[in-house]
Amino acid sequence: MAAPESRGPGADARLDQETARWLRWDKNSLTLEAVKRLIAEDNKEELRKCFGARMQFGTAGLRAPMGPGISCMNDLTIIQTTQGFCRYLEKQFSDLKQKGIVISFDARAHPSSGGSSRRFARLAATTFISQGIPVYLFSDITPTPFVVSTLKALEQRLRPSLFLKNFLAIPRNEKALRKFLAFLIRKCILEF
Repeated sequence: MAAPESRGPGADARLDQETARWLRWDKNSLTLEAVKRLIAEDNKEELRKCFGARMQFGTAGLRAPMGPGISCMNDLTIIQTTQGFCRYLEKQFSDLKQKGIVISFDARAHPSSGGSSRRFARLAATTFISQGIPVYLFSDITPTPFVVSTLKALEQRLRPSLFLKNFLAIPRNEKALRKFLAFLIRKCILEF
């Protein structure tokens, strides 16, 4: 987790601004209620831990505990980070919308915040799909070497059906894509 911001002049104003923005944007009832409870309790120390500083993206990806706020991994920070990553990938790879991306997940979960690696993978997939980028989403917990093998297979343009047996294949025509996107959003919001 990123270190909380120091308590200099304006720190409480910035904290109030961050929590107000969070209350407007967060759609996960568990993390939303957790922040509302911290505000009602006037628990500034815990709020500073949750909103002190944004997570940093390092060589191993995002590293932070699951929980509410911009300092933690949760639905909102995953969606925001994926949107930024999508913009970056579009600038780096002109054929991104033809090739797509591969997403997998592990077994980590944090029931009290509703967060899990599976849920975050689905939210990331939804974000990429909404931008017209094909997604190959593993359907179950996946070891990293499987992802690397899949990337190699896709790069070599081998028959995906041989290598994507355990994947959720994303439709490529617009009507099917919209229907699938609506389904995926419902699954993410209602089931997890």
